[in-house]
Amino acid sequence: MMYLGEQREALKVYGKEAICWLSIKIKGRWSNKNISGHKCADDFCKYCNSKMGKRKSINHDFRDLFSLSIIEELIVAKPKRLIEITSQLEVLYILLGYSGEDFNFEAKKIFILSGYKGWFLNKDKYDFEEKWNYKLAKLLGKHTCTYCNREYIFVYKKEEGRGMVPQMDHWFAKTDNPLLGLSFYNLVPSCGTCNSIKSDEKLNLDEHLHPYLDEKISDTYKFNYWFKETHSPEIILEENTVISSKGKKTFDALNLPLIYKGHSDKELKDWWKEILPILEHNQKVFLKIGKNKSKRIKYMEKLND
Repeated sequence: MMYLGEQREALKVYGKEAICWLSIKIKGRWSNKNISGHKCADDFCKYCNSKMGKRKSINHDFRDLFSLSIIEELIVAKPKRLIEITSQLEVLYILLGYSGEDFNFEAKKIFILSGYKGWFLNKDKYDFEEKWNYKLAKLLGKHTCTYCNREYIFVYKKEEGRGMVPQMDHWFAKTDNPLLGLSFYNLVPSCGTCNSIKSDEKLNLDEHLHPYLDEKISDTYKFNYWFKETHSPEIILEENTVISSKGKKTFDALNLPLIYKGHSDKELKDWWKEILPILEHNQKVFLKIGKNKSKRIKYMEKLND
């Protein structure tokens, strides 16, 4: 896994539009008749100056859980705060006589169906620009999968028609946490393989590494290879290294052993086929040189040139 950093510029650009879209879908646009509605400070905001209205078919008690400040936090807050907000709002909804399943059902309508699958992946009639999954991927500027650092996730878009773009994994799975479907720090650029294998894996901040939070992710892993069979190298997580518990649990939760095994079966074997003749040649040379120290030093210097 790779550390993504805070990505402040990407957060600023994404946050501005996501906050306006979500605020209007939940609270409506501000007007004299709707003083609890949303209007940002940008006089040219395409959402605040549109005719876009509230998302219909949302339970009124669920809608009333949200203030404009809470909506903003759901877009830009760090993961720990996102979990706090989710827990607080769910408790409030349960106190009103509903269940946790009811809470997720309503959250899915607006944050996943209308939000992530609608606005984020496919735009809506008020957004005439590039889809937000393309825009966010470009802003984040990552070229390999955050999780496996193995597959390329380039962004390529034809002038018309489809293109190529990384998938956005929800670190807190959207099936269990639909309220976080549009949260910036819950969207992780990944390859299709990792996103599919991770699926609905339940991750938490106490036991797993988070790509936007844990700066020293690369220090928690050390890889090596061993020969399960002759001429058949396999990538492994080195066991004699001091690896954090979070690192090991993250490695297993993402099922990276399975992914890297596929890598071993292909690229590593190809690499071994190329390097084996060189190693065999060097071995023959050393056997020929014998214990002559000066000749060994000259030969090593030749290899390093």
